[in-house]
Amino acid sequence: MAAAVVAGMALSSCNSASKQAKEAAETEEKIAEASGKPIVLGPGDILEFGEPIPAPVVVDFWAEWCPPCKKFSPIFHKVAEKYKGQVRFISVDVDKCPDIAKQYGVESIPTILLVNTKGIINRNIGFMTEEELIAGVEAIMPSTEPTVAPR
Repeated sequence: MAAAVVAGMALSSCNSASKQAKEAAETEEKIAEASGKPIVLGPGDILEFGEPIPAPVVVDFWAEWCPPCKKFSPIFHKVAEKYKGQVRFISVDVDKCPDIAKQYGVESIPTILLVNTKGIINRNIGFMTEEELIAGVEAIMPSTEPTVAPR
């Protein structure tokens, strides 16, 4: 599967040459995001953050054999549903995407990256409770306070 390049954040397949494949991936990504489900990266996909990115991003690095990852998965999905349309949630299986894990220095799992719209990455290593994940997500969301223009 190839995913799309989206305004400062690239999710794309290294071997994606066709425009149709790219468009199909963009559609899959939009459907996943609109439904509140995490975007799942697969072998050959890449993940890069530029500045600025259109929405905050939460990335879960996990593996099927990892008990804390299995315990965290329903929390990750629940919080993804809660913030659908506001925050992008991305799931990376380190066994299927070792290059992405290596790129972000993931040596222990679960590792959660919390990326704000300026591309600044905060990292949490180990299991997070729902409350901790929500606090992390709230911390990377843009401020909703109105700004007053100077006169």
